Amino acid sequence: MANWQSLIQFVRYGTLGALTNVSGYALYLGITYLGVGAKLAMTVLYCVGVCISFVGNRQWVFGSNDGMFATTMRFLLAYAIGYLVNYAILAVFVDRMGYNHAYVQAVSIIVVALFLFATFKLFVFPRAVNVNGSVG
Repeated sequence: MANWQSLIQFVRYGTLGALTNVSGYALYLGITYLGVGAKLAMTVLYCVGVCISFVGNRQWVFGSNDGMFATTMRFLLAYAIGYLVNYAILAVFVDRMGYNHAYVQAVSIIVVALFLFATFKLFVFPRAVNVNGSVG
């Protein structure tokens, strides 16, 4: 049953992530096309994505009913680490190695998304409600 629960959570996480990240990436490309720097554009959109992600992941993906303050603090810590990973990837591959930011950011979205799913499941929402309604 735990594997089934994890699969459902991963599919929901992927669905929510695909919707928000495709939209966010399109905005990222548009903003950088207008002349905003890659890291600034990523930072602004990351903050917007955090808000959308918290609500969607807490309620729909993991069904968490843990205390709001503790959950929010763990969530923000996870996203802060994800942000630093994303920023470091841009800094290394764009600033140091000269790769195109659009391609680097596309790969970075996937790397950070996988990191965040594992972190959400194990650390942020560890007592999520199972499909059958029990906590586990």
